[in-house]
Amino acid sequence: MPVVSGVLLALSFPPLHSLVPPFVGLVPLVLWLRALAGDAEGRGAAMRGCLLFGAVYFGIIFYWILIALVWFTKLAILAFLATLGILMMMSAVFGWTVHHALNTLRLPLWVALPVAWTALEWSRAHLPSTIAFPWLGLGSSLTGYPELVGFAEIIGSRGVTFWLALVNGLVAGLVLKVGGRRAWALHAAALAAVVALPMAWGVWRAGTLETREVGRVAVVQPNIPEHIKLDYEAGMDSTFASLDRLMPRIEPGSVDLVVMPEAVLLAYPELPQYASPTNRMQAYSREVGVPIVLGSLGYEEGGRGGYTRFNSAFVMEPQGLTGYRYDKRYLVPFVERVPFLPPEWFGGLQYFGAFGVGQGWPLIEVDETAYGVLICYESSYPQGARQLRLEGADILLNITNDAWYGREPLYARTTALWQHPAHMVMRAIENRMGVARAANTGISLFIDPVGRVYNPTSLFEADVRIDVVRTSDVITFYTRYGDLVGNGAAIAALLFVLASVHRSRRSHSLDPLAADV
Repeated sequence: MPVVSGVLLALSFPPLHSLVPPFVGLVPLVLWLRALAGDAEGRGAAMRGCLLFGAVYFGIIFYWILIALVWFTKLAILAFLATLGILMMMSAVFGWTVHHALNTLRLPLWVALPVAWTALEWSRAHLPSTIAFPWLGLGSSLTGYPELVGFAEIIGSRGVTFWLALVNGLVAGLVLKVGGRRAWALHAAALAAVVALPMAWGVWRAGTLETREVGRVAVVQPNIPEHIKLDYEAGMDSTFASLDRLMPRIEPGSVDLVVMPEAVLLAYPELPQYASPTNRMQAYSREVGVPIVLGSLGYEEGGRGGYTRFNSAFVMEPQGLTGYRYDKRYLVPFVERVPFLPPEWFGGLQYFGAFGVGQGWPLIEVDETAYGVLICYESSYPQGARQLRLEGADILLNITNDAWYGREPLYARTTALWQHPAHMVMRAIENRMGVARAANTGISLFIDPVGRVYNPTSLFEADVRIDVVRTSDVITFYTRYGDLVGNGAAIAALLFVLASVHRSRRSHSLDPLAADV
C-alpha cells in the first residue's frame, strides 16, 4: 500500500495533470499506517513502510536529476542518491510522526495526516545550506486547474498542500467509518464541503478578479542544447546565430520589453574582455528600440578565491548596459553550490559548484511598470515571488535554461520540463500577478493573475512569443502575511513529536513490568 500511494501521488503532477490522484493518493498509505499495531514494533514498521513510500514517490518525480545531469558529470549519480536518501529519511520521520499522532495522541486521521505531510514539505524547503529542495510540493499538483486552487492567494501553495492532505485524511476516515448510516452520512457531508467550498470560491474569484494590461513583452527561446552551451566558443556562435534569426521577428517599437533566458550570454558583460558579445546584445536592443532582460554571469572582486561569480540577470538598453543586476539567491544544490563545502574548492570547475549567493530584490522599471526577476529554480521558492511583490513588482519574469532537463528526442525528455513551469502558476495565483517566462529550450509562456497559461512555445524549437502581460492591483493575504499554514503545520508537528515522546516516557515509567525490567 505504501508503493500504491507513491505511484498514485507521482501521477498527480505535470505533465499528466491528473485531477483525482491528489485527493486520494495518500489514502492507501494512511490506511496501512492506521492498521499497524500501536507499539514500538508498529512504529518501526511505519518508518520502514514510509522509507519505501519515499523511495517510490520521490524516485519517480525526481528521477530526472539523474537522467538530466548524468550526460554532463558522473557526480549526478551521487547527487541523485544523496537527494533521494535525504527525502527517504524525511519520509520515515513522517511515518513515525503519523503513527505516534494516531496511537499515542489518539488524533483522527484528518488531523494527523495534513499536519505531518505539510510539515514534511515545509521541512525539505527549509533544510540548511543549499540542500533545501522545495520543488514540486503537493499543492502544485493542481496547476492544470488554476481556478480550482485560487484560494492559494489566501493560504499559499503549502496551504493547498494542507487542504489536499486533509481531503485524503477525510477520505481514509470515510473508508474506516463505523457507527451507523447517520455517522457515515455526516462524515461524507463534511468531506464534500471541504472539497467543494474552496474550489467554488476559487472559480468565483477567477470570474471577479479585476486585472489590467501593463504592456507587451516578447519572450525569446534560442534553443541551444546544454552540451553546446558549455563550450564557450560553440555556445556563443550558436546563440548569436539563433538570435540573428529570431530578433528580426520583433518589430521595432512593437513591445515594451524583450526577455531572454538564463545564461543566454555565458560571459561577464561587466568586464571589458567580454565587450564583443556584450556589444552584440546592445545591437539587438538598438534594433528593437527597447530594453532587453538577459541572463549572464555577474562578477565581484574579493573572496578567498580572488573573485566571486554569480548567476545574474542584466538589463541592456540601446545606450548600453544599465546599472541593474540581480544575482540569483536560491541556488541549485550541487550544480551551482555544493552544500557545506567552501565554494573556492570548486573555483577551477567551469560553471559548477562555486556560485555566490545574491543579495537584495531589485526591480526593473519600464514605462511605469515594475518587473521582478526569478532565475530558474527560484520559481519553486514562494518567498522570492512574494518578496518581489512586496517590493512593488507588477509582473514576474522567470528566466531559465531548462536545457539541463532533457534533449530533443522524445526518449531523452524528462518530466522536469513540465514540472518546472508549474511552479510559476502557483506564484501567479499566490500574488495575483502576471508572469512572462523565457526558457532556452522551452517551455516559454505567459501566465495571467488567475494562473492561466497562454501563448506557450513548443519544446526544443527556436521561437519568439509576443503577448500582452496583465496584473492585478490586489495585494493578497498570502503576500502580506506569508506561509502561515506551512509555518503552523511545522510548529504543530513539532508539538506532536514532543507530546508523543513525553506521553511515551510517562507511560513507560508507570508500567510496573517496565520498572521491573
